[in-house]
Amino acid sequence: MSMQNVVQQLLSSRVVGILRLPDPEHALRALEVAIEHGLHAVEVTMTTPNALQILQEACKRWGDRALVGAGTVLTAEDAEGAIRAGAQFVVSPVLDEGMVTAALKHDVPPIPGVFSPTEAYWAWRMGAPIVKVFPAVTLGTQFFRELKAPLPQIPLMAVGGLNAHNAAEYLHAGADMVGVGGALFPKQAIQVGEFEGVAQTAEALAALAHLHIEHA
Repeated sequence: MSMQNVVQQLLSSRVVGILRLPDPEHALRALEVAIEHGLHAVEVTMTTPNALQILQEACKRWGDRALVGAGTVLTAEDAEGAIRAGAQFVVSPVLDEGMVTAALKHDVPPIPGVFSPTEAYWAWRMGAPIVKVFPAVTLGTQFFRELKAPLPQIPLMAVGGLNAHNAAEYLHAGADMVGVGGALFPKQAIQVGEFEGVAQTAEALAALAHLHIEHA
């Protein structure tokens, strides 16, 4: 699948589930539940133990049903490793030119993290097709409204502090998509084998893909 096709699918799905769990078995089960209940894009963070193995297994199991990417990809080396493991997109909390360049070299979309209009613009100029604004709740919804006014051409992904209740507010404010982590994959519940919360939250987030949103 080309980078352009992956980007289009990410933007149409609107939501990426961000996985960061300590146990590989629970991690794979959590991904399975999220995908079964409607999510079409998930990322496995590189801070997850055995992240590359989980990523590889997730791609093998659900790659035909959902986009599977890697998160917390900080360097070019991280990007190379994640892409070799099958990552269809790579996401970072920071803006690292090496990571962006490495991903583009493999025709895999990089989604670097920014915290200012200048960083967002430079990420876009580097070739990032989507720019992650992190942490989103620290900046608030008004930031997205203000940023979209002069830079409407840059697709924005809001990440950090989002959940099934406030995600729509960020989409309405100007974010083109959102990333949801702990609210979707609650560590304590999953560690005791409770996945009902994952199912309910995934369904609520999946419904956002069908919202018709006009940015102010």
